[in-house]
Amino acid sequence: MDFAKALTFMFQDPNWVAELGMGILVTLAGIVFSPVLIGFVAIFVLSGYTIDVVRNVLDGQEHPLPEWQDWGGFFTRGLKLVVVIIVLALPFIPLMIPFGIGSALSNSENQAVNVIGALFMVFGFGLALLYGLFLALIQPAIYVRLARTDRFAAALDVGKLWSFTVANIGNVIIAILLTMVTGLIAAILSPLGLLAFIIGVVVTVLFASFWQMLVQVHLYAQVGALSKTSTE
Repeated sequence: MDFAKALTFMFQDPNWVAELGMGILVTLAGIVFSPVLIGFVAIFVLSGYTIDVVRNVLDGQEHPLPEWQDWGGFFTRGLKLVVVIIVLALPFIPLMIPFGIGSALSNSENQAVNVIGALFMVFGFGLALLYGLFLALIQPAIYVRLARTDRFAAALDVGKLWSFTVANIGNVIIAILLTMVTGLIAAILSPLGLLAFIIGVVVTVLFASFWQMLVQVHLYAQVGALSKTSTE
């Protein structure tokens, strides 16, 4: 895994100022207009853009940042990614039922019932935690398979997602840990705009957010590029 490459690849693009500038504007649109429909459009476009970054890295392109031209394609691929993530997150609902039952029982005046309620809460929380870990581990596979196949069903094939994850578990864990490190770096970068007051804060927060997203998907793409198993 080349962490340094993931951190800097965007700045090696000849048009990096324009590419990152547009990414910052789309990120701003997603935040400002999130209460209305156009905000979701921006989120889908950003998500689709990251899928194209992954595809370009997998294809070995020297400059994997896509040009901001295929807006319809970005939207479509981003919509697929968001829907896949939502669908895979749905099991959290039944998994949290024991937690809800335990929470209700823990309000009882009966000590034995309180203990049972606490056990239910621990059990429910444990199930949700395990499933959350599972989702985190298969995330690189989701991006890689969707980037490689452009098929919604491929990104929802849990069996193949898990097989890919297990086959590349070392790199997957490294990618996730480095993504967490990137989040800390972005958190440090964000307040630097205080030096330039309000406008500076807005720009650095948006830049840090978009940059972190690019680093994350580049790391995910490296998992796919280094994989000895099929990504399709």
